[in-house]
Amino acid sequence: MPPSGSSQKDAYFLVLEAIDQGDYRPGDRLVESELAERFGVSRTPIREALQRLETQGVLTRDGRSLMVSSLDHNQLGEVYVVPAELEALAARLAAQHAAPEE
Repeated sequence: MPPSGSSQKDAYFLVLEAIDQGDYRPGDRLVESELAERFGVSRTPIREALQRLETQGVLTRDGRSLMVSSLDHNQLGEVYVVPAELEALAARLAAQHAAPEE
């Protein structure tokens, strides 16, 4: 069964928050199996979270490994803005298109 959107989102924010709080510092290597165990989720949502964080520049690839990039607090804060804005937009659109009984 594929992971729910919620578990993917949760894994993403769990890893991002751990980086933001300094649990993982620039240059630290992130390992899927260790993150899955730490956060109590399967490896699939962790893998997808890591791919998303790599796309956003929070992580960089060094061969087969993913490492935390050197970002300042402002740059990392910008990563939080986009998902929050998209969720707000999705909620507004859902409310506009909802049937009266919804």
